[in-house]
Amino acid sequence: MAATTAHSNSEIAQPKNTMNKQALLLSIAAYVALTACQSTTTKPAACCEMPRYQGSAAFERMKSLVGKWSGDSPMMGKMNTEFRLIAGGSVIEERFAEGTPMEMLSIYHDVKGQLMMTHYCMLRNQPQMRLTKSTADSLTFDLVPTPGLNAAKDKHMHGATYTFIDANHFKLDGVSWENGKSAPCGPPVIFTRKQ
Repeated sequence: MAATTAHSNSEIAQPKNTMNKQALLLSIAAYVALTACQSTTTKPAACCEMPRYQGSAAFERMKSLVGKWSGDSPMMGKMNTEFRLIAGGSVIEERFAEGTPMEMLSIYHDVKGQLMMTHYCMLRNQPQMRLTKSTADSLTFDLVPTPGLNAAKDKHMHGATYTFIDANHFKLDGVSWENGKSAPCGPPVIFTRKQ
């Protein structure tokens, strides 16, 4: 009887080990499949066949600023900013004064074919702006209603104009508001391409 019990226990243990091995193999296979697109040796095109993003004319114009820039401001001194293309080429990220207490972030993207900007400001608000004027050499953004921002009271960036001087220079003219009216924002700053 004891021999029969021992035989039965080994028969029971064997399927359990087989199930554990199968579960382990399935886990490994799932891990490999999920991380294939994150591998540094895998080309992005192998993971997702996406056509090149074609934005609005204004977005494509802003895209010409991708790179690193520096400028001098009488109010703020030396200023550095960098534009990067992210999100499959559909978003432009501008990081201003990176690594300093004045670091700010602006995001540019199209909404139904119209260029929008969200500015994450050192004033601790996030004004949203829409392109309101476009010329052969400039783009002008103005504030749109922004959740959490009271434009009649809060100090905030209210607008900006980017003037494209040439491939290696652009001028930024910011518009600041406080208590519902224009506030000093300093003179326009000309930026020069570093990279």
